[in-house]
Amino acid sequence: MVPGYLWVDHAAPEHERAAEVGGRVRLPAPRPPWLVVYESPDRIVVNRWPGRLFSVRVLPPATAGERVTLAEVTARILPGAGYTNAMAVGVVAELSPALPFGRYGAAVTRVLDAAQALDEPTAHRLARARHRRAEDACRAAWQRWLAEPRPSGVGSPVGSGFGLLHRLVKDSAHARGGPGAWTVDGDGEEVAAEPWASAHSALREAALACGAPDLLDRAAGALLSTAWNTVYGGMPNDRFTT
Repeated sequence: MVPGYLWVDHAAPEHERAAEVGGRVRLPAPRPPWLVVYESPDRIVVNRWPGRLFSVRVLPPATAGERVTLAEVTARILPGAGYTNAMAVGVVAELSPALPFGRYGAAVTRVLDAAQALDEPTAHRLARARHRRAEDACRAAWQRWLAEPRPSGVGSPVGSGFGLLHRLVKDSAHARGGPGAWTVDGDGEEVAAEPWASAHSALREAALACGAPDLLDRAAGALLSTAWNTVYGGMPNDRFTT
């Protein structure tokens, strides 16, 4: 049985949301959506927050027909994709949902929680507190990460954390900022109004500072952490808090 990882969030089908350690998750019928089993936590694409992470083992198809169907489905997966599809898995253990966001993922989840709860007064506070040189420090850290060897398929220093953060801030802007807080222009590009644009940048910088501190020296880390530390206080064991 192939080991792997299964991410389950509130939008997952009921048979996935019912996952329990020691049990099995099985499709009610051999048709999509298939179970997505990732090779490692850093390859998990987290689209919604919060969620649950399970260590699983892929179980073989129960019938010859299922075996043929699953073979056709998995044959379409590109080499190096970092995941496979399954019809059934055995649930081995429940793990920390912070694992997809890297070594310091627990700190990143605090930023995700803040993004999910973000309201307009807090967005204004983040925008005002953001250091004017934070953007340059963030860009330099990104360039440093891009120049380093890294596992194939890992899209950022915090896995899919930045994409998820973007989605959470956008949802908060729609829910609490009014119709003009986050819009789409005539070219189909997203446009975030202030203070949401700067608040998003401030939270993104905080996620980088706490989620990938090895990319930063103390000065750069302090710049990226300024808005977060002003509004929320320092992260646990935050070496950049002044």
